[in-house]
Amino acid sequence: MTEIFRYAKLAMLAGAASLILTMSACSSEKSLAPVVSPSNSKVINLPNGEWPIGTPEQVKMDPKEVEAVMQYAKESPVLSMLVVKDGTIVSEYYKDGMSDSKLAINSVTKSVTSLLIGIAIDKGYLKGINEPIEPFFPEYKELFNSTDKRSITLEHLLSMTSGLHFPEWTDWNYMIQPMTETKDWNQFVLSQPMDSRPGEIWNYNTGGSQLMAAILRKTTGQSELDFAKEHLLGPLGIDSMKWPRSPDDSNSGGFGLKMKPRDLAKIGQLVLNRGVWDGKRIVSEAWIRESTSRHSEGNVFFGEYGHHWWMNQYGGHKAVFGLGYAGQYLTIVPDLNLVIVVNSAATGNPQDTTLPIQFIESLVKAVKNK
Repeated sequence: MTEIFRYAKLAMLAGAASLILTMSACSSEKSLAPVVSPSNSKVINLPNGEWPIGTPEQVKMDPKEVEAVMQYAKESPVLSMLVVKDGTIVSEYYKDGMSDSKLAINSVTKSVTSLLIGIAIDKGYLKGINEPIEPFFPEYKELFNSTDKRSITLEHLLSMTSGLHFPEWTDWNYMIQPMTETKDWNQFVLSQPMDSRPGEIWNYNTGGSQLMAAILRKTTGQSELDFAKEHLLGPLGIDSMKWPRSPDDSNSGGFGLKMKPRDLAKIGQLVLNRGVWDGKRIVSEAWIRESTSRHSEGNVFFGEYGHHWWMNQYGGHKAVFGLGYAGQYLTIVPDLNLVIVVNSAATGNPQDTTLPIQFIESLVKAVKNK
């Protein structure tokens, strides 16, 4: 449990940054156009599923700009940085020989969980995102003690608008630590009171991600990791990862996954490919479009929120990204066919935590003939 708790703490975004990470009301507008769509991305197949290696010049990126970013990264808390353009690795940096190390991606785990929910829907394990979650948890029937709580759906969990009390960005000791110290994480989450009606208010909630991990286990008969190995990670040729289990034999749906940077980049390329890998459909294009569309306003600092994916603009280009505590980023810029992976060991210093955003902006601007 000590290891799981350590991962849980890492799942949180920097506490010092919480002063500027204010909650925003869910938009009353319909979801905006997806960040990843056929109009702004193209499918790129990798030879034998492995990354080709190239140079910035070959993909029309300014080599001096790319090198400057990499040099700056070496003087920062960044542990690894990987740049994939047009399906080719054109630059990568690893601190102290970490190229083959499995690094914590923290809350980028949530974006992987989103893909697995989409796959479960594609394969018929789940009917869709508008399913109420109450029937998945008959053992906690007494906890669904209000009309609002009984109205919570998968969509609300995915978009962080469930209304469940879970103020983890203001005090991780108040929510995450108590959750990971209990023998029943699902009960802990579901026993929380309702702060708002489902669908009204965006509130970052790792507890909701944990409920989705439990729903995957209940509907597929597999832990999230085993389901991922069969239907997501395995088909991508990812065979080396770590993912701690929760007490109910699910995995921690909102944090804890460790992967090699090159493998994490494959997740990004899959999204850029709109769910196709080496000619095989892994997750439906409909899910990629749905999950990378805006479903709430998110917060004023990091951007809008889809279904466990963030979205913002870098250098004037729309991007979708997974985001984790201490500066973990999986960023996809569809119209540039660009995937950027950053693993970092930033402390609570907001400047260190948000430094990868500056790197990403600079790498986007390094693309010529945009």
